[in-house]
Amino acid sequence: METLHNLLVEYNINSIPAKYQRSWSIMFQEKRFPTYWETVYNILHKMDKSLSVLEIGAGQGDVTSILCYLGFTKITSYERDKEMAKVAISKIQSLFQRTNVIINADFPNSRHTSDVLVIVNCVYADGATNKLEYKDKLKSFYEYAGFPKTVLLEVIDTSYIQPNPDFPYFVRLSQEDIYDIFPIESIESYETYHYPINKTTKFLYHIRTRQ
Repeated sequence: METLHNLLVEYNINSIPAKYQRSWSIMFQEKRFPTYWETVYNILHKMDKSLSVLEIGAGQGDVTSILCYLGFTKITSYERDKEMAKVAISKIQSLFQRTNVIINADFPNSRHTSDVLVIVNCVYADGATNKLEYKDKLKSFYEYAGFPKTVLLEVIDTSYIQPNPDFPYFVRLSQEDIYDIFPIESIESYETYHYPINKTTKFLYHIRTRQ
């Protein structure tokens, strides 16, 4: 982990143009990376690297970098923002000499066959106006990913009760909500943010499904 950490710190400081710097770019220039990143690394480190992985919301490719660094051979990562996808594509190619990992498109645009679905540090609530619609959207991601046996999902928790126009109440999910979305065989949860230390409270769920 330390080697990858150092690679990302150096890259994000020196190779991301100022106009593309975002708050998460700065987080990945610190001595300690976000808890969710370390948690995802530790989970993926134990997995079979021949599994096919589908990531939704690649951002600037910092979680994608974990997959590449650990040696996963079948990775498809969607990022719909053109500028962020450009940063991620350059990062993955520069650090790992891999192309055709990042796709600049919204998801879903086609059905996939995946073993692992990763939705971390992003909230895709477009078109949803209530919790049922938002949960249905997450369920549709799972279905379009080919009903993978493993899901890594980070969500804003219902314990976060502060008004926030960026994260309306209906996108805040409890563990009971997670059970409603996925056919869960087993589930592990990790707190990754905690309000008021952080701006929100989030949990990352490691879900094994019955499919």
